[in-house]
Amino acid sequence: MVTREMDGIAEGRDAISVMLAEVANQLEADLDVLVSRVQGPVVARVQATHLWPSGVLEEAVRRGVTVGVRDLLARLRSDGHLPEELPPDLVELARLRWNQGTELPDLANAWLVGEEAFWDCFAAMTEQLLDDTALSWHVVKAAREQLNGHSARMFELFRCVHENGLDSPRPNGSSRLDAVSRALRGNWVDASELGYNLANSHIALVADTSSLLDALADRTGRQILHVPAPVDGVWGWLGGCSRLSDTELDELLAWQRSRDGRIAFGEPAEGIAGFSASHYQALETRGIASATGESVVRFADVRLLIAVLRDSELAKAFVERELGELDHADERMAELRATLRVYLEQGQSVSTTAALRGRNRKTIQRQLHAAEQLIRHDVRDRSDELLVAMRASEILRRRERLASCPERVSA
Repeated sequence: MVTREMDGIAEGRDAISVMLAEVANQLEADLDVLVSRVQGPVVARVQATHLWPSGVLEEAVRRGVTVGVRDLLARLRSDGHLPEELPPDLVELARLRWNQGTELPDLANAWLVGEEAFWDCFAAMTEQLLDDTALSWHVVKAAREQLNGHSARMFELFRCVHENGLDSPRPNGSSRLDAVSRALRGNWVDASELGYNLANSHIALVADTSSLLDALADRTGRQILHVPAPVDGVWGWLGGCSRLSDTELDELLAWQRSRDGRIAFGEPAEGIAGFSASHYQALETRGIASATGESVVRFADVRLLIAVLRDSELAKAFVERELGELDHADERMAELRATLRVYLEQGQSVSTTAALRGRNRKTIQRQLHAAEQLIRHDVRDRSDELLVAMRASEILRRRERLASCPERVSA
């Protein structure tokens, strides 16, 4: 009798383990959505307590959240022990936060907010996969038990790196990436160690592959430095004694657009301060490029858009002020916005807009007139602001979609 009861308990535990693995698999199948859901409140909490350029913050937090979430999902599929060391991406995030002077209580609050968001998504996914409410509760309970102590251990490791700062042991990996990280924190690194002269005039880049950066170096005859980015892609710098002019840089962008591959460009800048400043510009530009689907983007070309999007609430107010009813989500407004955007991007040419939109000139003119009635002024009066507002609106909508867990995630 006792044996049969024990067998039943074992079978029940095995079934729960299978369900845990299935929930973890479903969440990992759409990892970007889960990471965005966790990242959003973490970034908001840190920004509320400490000023740091949002593009830099979001990139660093995204890397940290991604590796943390993957570790959690992996441990839900196994019976692994508590971690003994912090993953390199979280080590680097701790160093960045230390360098920015963030207080430990602020980090603890942000950590708890991210953990709560993860469990909200886990519970929502469990309820979607299982029809039985009681069973869903048992699965969530089992997951929390399996990860018991994990968050506390990870934060303790994170705290040690954060408090020790630059004196803490450095993460394993490329010595060049380590040298780059020190240079980005404003520490001088000798050219013999970095393989690159920090006294250069720099243009920072973020690309899909190192071969894209090598091609740019060959094209310009400039020194190239590139290292694998902590999560995906490649960080790079083009350096030389002289500064590339705006004309030369725009010609380089035009050449790259004729080829395959995605690259985000910072602006030319000098010395060790410029090495860091141009890099953070490239990171922010990469974020905009990803949101808009553009393959080659220069920071100067999206500077206003980046500035608008650094504060989501101010961005929403800007969009509402510039577009008004034109920003409504219905089909007619979407059609008018599409026409207006092409019109502004193509130098306000009705003929070109008609050709690209597949409409006749009279239809385009009617749509432009309708748009002007909605925004209550002539398009030419605020053409730059209108174009930025429409691009910002699209990015804000995309962020809102990513910030909420989907009702149903397919494998």
